[in-house]
Amino acid sequence: MLRHVRSHVFINCVLYCLIQSAIAQQPITITIQPKAWVSNQRIYLKDIATINAPAHLSEKISNVYLIYAPKPGKSKVIKGAWIESRIKAINLHGNVSFSIPENIEITRASQIITQEDYFNHFNDYISKHIGTEVRFEVSRFQVKGDTPLPVGTLEIKVQRQASVDLRGYVSLTASIFIKDEFVQRVGLSGWIDRFEDIVCVTQPLNRSHVIEHRDVSLSTRNVSKVKDTYYTRIEDVIGKRIKRKSGNGEIIFASMIEVPPLIRKGDKVTIIAESALLFVKTMGIAQSDGYPGEQIRVKNTMSNKVIQAIVVDQSTVKVHY
Repeated sequence: MLRHVRSHVFINCVLYCLIQSAIAQQPITITIQPKAWVSNQRIYLKDIATINAPAHLSEKISNVYLIYAPKPGKSKVIKGAWIESRIKAINLHGNVSFSIPENIEITRASQIITQEDYFNHFNDYISKHIGTEVRFEVSRFQVKGDTPLPVGTLEIKVQRQASVDLRGYVSLTASIFIKDEFVQRVGLSGWIDRFEDIVCVTQPLNRSHVIEHRDVSLSTRNVSKVKDTYYTRIEDVIGKRIKRKSGNGEIIFASMIEVPPLIRKGDKVTIIAESALLFVKTMGIAQSDGYPGEQIRVKNTMSNKVIQAIVVDQSTVKVHY
């Protein structure tokens, strides 16, 4: 019985040795073409070579690190002898054969974003942030800083500085992400002709005229070069006073109008003087224009004295004792 067991063990050992010997003698072939394309930033042997090897060695050979890849769309040349030395450094034993050219040109795969794609992102950003009631046109569009990109899922995020107004010359920044990782920033710029319905004068208006509905209307204008504040609602200018003579069709700017004074120079007003123990009311004449809460000079018609009083409403001023 013991002799039978020993015989069985001996046979298994012999078979194992024969198998290992056969594996060791199985040829390993590594073939590299003169030109190769890669996608990733780091180049391993598996990226440029065809490897035939036993399973337990294939992964080891495949993961031999070679070099950093060139930039997307660029190429670099590697010496075949140097690659062979990198392979031999992992101490492969047995029948190993190489088919490696003297020089290997490695090119990094790339993708590009077209001018049209950038324009569409620029246009979409303007459309989203300028307002649905505003019509605009983009011209003189330019892209700066664009280069070939690594391959992979691409995303473009467009943004602007808070101070950038969306009219006239507009500069935006496009941040490029590949596989959710930031890659580069690209400058997008263009001229925005912006058309809005804004408040304009419908007839000549003299200085100090208080604006009424018949004096103004909405008119579509290109405001891309307008620097002053303008109005898009008629009600915002009704009751305001024109500060200078204005012609028919002229845009009404904030600098052209003002709130008319509550009391005008020469108006008759009631003067109220009061304290904890006293209340006096008399008449007076305003010596200057006055706004609510403002202190103006008022002539007391009873005493002919000029006093300082606070404007309360369009016919009343108040003196504090």
